[in-house]
Amino acid sequence: MAENYTHPPAGLPPGSCVWAYLRDSGGPSQEQSVDQQECEIIAYCKTYDLVLVQIFRDVARSGGSTVGRDEFLSMIDMSEDETIRPRGLLIWNFARFARDYNDSVYYKATINKRGIIVHSLTDQIPDDVFAGRIVETVITLANEEKRRQTSRDVKRGLRSLVAKGYSPGIPPRGYKAVKVTIGTKRDGSPRIVSKWEPAPDLWDDVRLAWQLRAEGKSYGEIAKATHNKLFSAVNSWTSFFRNRAYLGIGICGDLEVPDHHEPAITWEIWEAVKKQYEAHPLHGTTGHMNHPRRVGNPTILSGFTYCLECGAMMTHSTGHKNRPWHNYMCGAKDRHGPAACTSKRIGARNAETQILAAVIERVLTPEYLTEVIDETKKQFASTADLERQIHAEEHKLEDLDIAIQRHLNTIERTGSPAAQERLRQREAEKAQVRVELERLRLQLATARIEITPEAMTIILQAWRDQLTKAQESGNVREIKAWLTRFVSRIELGYNRAKIFYTCLIDFSDMARKASLLRGGTGKDHR
Repeated sequence: MAENYTHPPAGLPPGSCVWAYLRDSGGPSQEQSVDQQECEIIAYCKTYDLVLVQIFRDVARSGGSTVGRDEFLSMIDMSEDETIRPRGLLIWNFARFARDYNDSVYYKATINKRGIIVHSLTDQIPDDVFAGRIVETVITLANEEKRRQTSRDVKRGLRSLVAKGYSPGIPPRGYKAVKVTIGTKRDGSPRIVSKWEPAPDLWDDVRLAWQLRAEGKSYGEIAKATHNKLFSAVNSWTSFFRNRAYLGIGICGDLEVPDHHEPAITWEIWEAVKKQYEAHPLHGTTGHMNHPRRVGNPTILSGFTYCLECGAMMTHSTGHKNRPWHNYMCGAKDRHGPAACTSKRIGARNAETQILAAVIERVLTPEYLTEVIDETKKQFASTADLERQIHAEEHKLEDLDIAIQRHLNTIERTGSPAAQERLRQREAEKAQVRVELERLRLQLATARIEITPEAMTIILQAWRDQLTKAQESGNVREIKAWLTRFVSRIELGYNRAKIFYTCLIDFSDMARKASLLRGGTGKDHR
């Protein structure tokens, strides 16, 4: 029942337009299927008079990343258009939105910055903005830990099966999976696993292919000798001749179990084929030029970087397979050809290095932070004026509570439709007053903030250290999460760029840290 779920926040009064995002991971044990989520959300919107404009559905998709979640990414892109933005986004719970912590923080922040409230039907989030942020963070971390635990449990189970001689997954070419029953599940159904055995129709061809490759034959010659029964595409042979499973080794992650199944080749043949691979000009003992540890992940700027010439979102390219060069180029030019834009391709590594350096050297500085705080304070009224406005809004809230109770009493006595309509109007007014009250209280907290130079230096140094550490680690998600904390948009050109900095301060958190550094309790800053 919709009334059993969390009440919409104050920012989503009756009549608000909302979107819904639904996701499940697939499988019979799925907590809530997309169809079930959709029925409940539709009922929820009817109960609270929310206008459901559009539903985004990702069926049988993991929440561990955004890869393959086309509807999710489409929703993020559409939210950029202010003419169609809803007031809120409904989700079943935060785990349906994203289980990865960095993804969750990044995309929720993106949506929130566009004025869209993300509301979970089942996660209990306090109305207080700061307490709510803390609870949301804890839930997001718990969801990520649950994903990691599930992944660990699955991997542990797979390792156990492999160690016992069983073979999860699809067998390599030349083997067949033979079903074996090894017990029963909790529901009483048989527990069926697989063992790999030679496939009679392909086994001799597999052994012949390895022998020919060890003798230096080309892929084309091998395909012809095996009558194209193994592979018709030349590219398939590369992974075939690097698969250690043909040595009879069972593999699960870093676990290797010898004598796991019948081998197709000997170690002598394996070493001979390995020498053929290393002799190729694109390979060698130093490793492939396209190895990610050499070229790094070049997508740090994707998603919020635009062409300086025409404004289209930039795309990323790895260049030609024989001459890899990671670069960013205008998306319009990429899609429609050279006539669409006059911009040039931009080397990814240099652009990323320069952008990160600018953030560290120009944004994360006491001068910039002081300027941001001063400019922010100038936008607000004096603390005395803010206190008076807060007091007035609190009185409005009290009067509305009295009026709402009066209408409720009238409805209970008479069932008057007019009273019901007035009640709905008063509840909408109350929601608006609560939003305004929250905004004024945040302004007051910001106007009162005082940070000593010493505290500011320590906080900024911690931020710089964490961003630098992320950069050195090469973890693209972590770098991107930190970068987008300080940058809302980048306009990139061939030899110049415009960086649009966001407000890098959570003022309440900054005040609390500053107070602690002064030896205080932080209570004055909430």
